[in-house]
Amino acid sequence: MRVSPDARVNRDGLVDALFAARIGCSVHYIPLHLQPYWRDRYALQATDFPHSQQAYEALVSLPIYSSMPDAAVQRVCDVLHATLG
Repeated sequence: MRVSPDARVNRDGLVDALFAARIGCSVHYIPLHLQPYWRDRYALQATDFPHSQQAYEALVSLPIYSSMPDAAVQRVCDVLHATLG
């Protein structure tokens, strides 16, 4: 999920709210310029990759699995609505 720049909270705030509600999520996308090997070997800077950096700062992976009960899906949706508006 991409958190809109005009949302009430940024990606980290959303992650905090989900964890506070005991809903697991993760930062799934970490661009190459932030991976230690590439960053250090080629002295990569976030400012050199603005689009990748923006995506990294906005994307979060929500829980989803084939046997996820409807009530759990609704709970995730409720926390998202309460947090993001």
